[in-house]
Amino acid sequence: MSSIKKLLIQKQIDDLIQSFVIGEQRPHPHSGWIQSIRLALGMSLRQLSERIGVSPSALNNFEKREQTEAISLASLKKVANAMDMELVYYLKPKQGSIYHTIKKQARLKALEILVQSNQTMKLENQETSIVSQEIELERLTNEISIKTPANLWD
Repeated sequence: MSSIKKLLIQKQIDDLIQSFVIGEQRPHPHSGWIQSIRLALGMSLRQLSERIGVSPSALNNFEKREQTEAISLASLKKVANAMDMELVYYLKPKQGSIYHTIKKQARLKALEILVQSNQTMKLENQETSIVSQEIELERLTNEISIKTPANLWD
């Protein structure tokens, strides 16, 4: 492999890693992190397997299991350490924060409550305006998100 191609691969992997560090969502390397970083480091299967203390076929199995999301965190940590990397494992809220995740669920719960309430009021011919319903939805959402009741996730 040419030096320019090696540098390009290294830059691509570094850019991908940095995208995760700053919170961007990019797809994982198709071949998996282990193989991609190993190749970017210019490390052979044999060299890395020796650093981990497993056979090359076991390391190949690690790479395949990572691609199918079946590898253990313990195995990933061993591989990361052998490549002088740090395994970073966390759950990132899709809504951007725990607060926004709770707020979204509180809104769903508030909507569920209001739909039931509005059906009853409609049967009694006491239906409220859309504006009133939206105001009540916001009020109830805020109340539920602050109190975070035990049934929030039911």
